[in-house]
Amino acid sequence: MPTHQQTHQAGRHLVVGQALLRGHRASLSGAQTFVDVDGCRAAVMVAGKGAWMIADIDTFTDSTVGTYVLVDVSGEHPRFFIAPGDELRHDVRQRHQQFMARVGVRPRNKESRHTKIEPQNVARWENDWSAFGG
Repeated sequence: MPTHQQTHQAGRHLVVGQALLRGHRASLSGAQTFVDVDGCRAAVMVAGKGAWMIADIDTFTDSTVGTYVLVDVSGEHPRFFIAPGDELRHDVRQRHQQFMARVGVRPRNKESRHTKIEPQNVARWENDWSAFGG
């Protein structure tokens, strides 16, 4: 069974490979999080179990990342969602606020800042490689 780190690194490589197969210039950028596609630096998030986990909603929504590539490797074939950073952060914040309004206090840990992104939340960006302009 791969570790979380191995799954994430595989996801980054899948993004680069998929971009190259679609005619884009692509490479890994740095050791952990980013890829470059057509000169655009994008953060990669990998879902190994069907949803992307966010440890801290505030840290995520305070980010200034311009583009995210969300990779879902939980199924038979990887799925790619290329999302504009500002829109994704806005959507995540809005869904989190709606969740908190519904539950009031987090059921298991009132201090938790955790949230998640489900594939249906980002469906409109599936395979939108045009976000890279190529």
